[in-house]
Amino acid sequence: MRKSILLFSAAVSLCISSPRCRAQEPVPVIYLSPDVAAKAKQTAQDLKSAQDRNSRAAAEWRAFNLNFQAAHPELPGLRFSSDFRVAFGKRNVSNPFPLETEAETVELSAEEQKKAKSLFEETLEAKRLVDQKQKAWLDYQNQLVLDHVPPNPNAGGSIVTLPDGATATIPNPWANGIIFTQDFRVVVPR
Repeated sequence: MRKSILLFSAAVSLCISSPRCRAQEPVPVIYLSPDVAAKAKQTAQDLKSAQDRNSRAAAEWRAFNLNFQAAHPELPGLRFSSDFRVAFGKRNVSNPFPLETEAETVELSAEEQKKAKSLFEETLEAKRLVDQKQKAWLDYQNQLVLDHVPPNPNAGGSIVTLPDGATATIPNPWANGIIFTQDFRVVVPR
């Protein structure tokens, strides 16, 4: 009997100290109206679309570079000039000074120039757009929290700068970011 009580006590104390058995603290939530949820969903979709475009542009630029390099294996590490008229690579020269190299150029055809310039410009535009959409998404999240969570000077938090230049404090636990449910109707702190 005594062994049973000891084993039971050990099991209870192990369970209490385990994160699985401890009672979870309630999590604060923000419930969004259908209009606000639709705006959140659209802002998130805009960011996802920009990220997809950025990934495609980077992949196409990388593929162009790899194909061009494959056509000129004798010049490893080919790089394009800023006007895309030539690509240059370093060729080791056998001489008494082994650290010296010579640059060798490969002229791009008019079609290659046009394609390289177009692909590169698309990577720049896609990156600019994804940065813009990421900022809009973060600004939207910050404003959402500020609109729905009362300020609490004793909670600590993160100071953020809003698009209008004003600063505000996102209180803890919201300061670590937020997570939306799949339908964008409920928001919880990260």
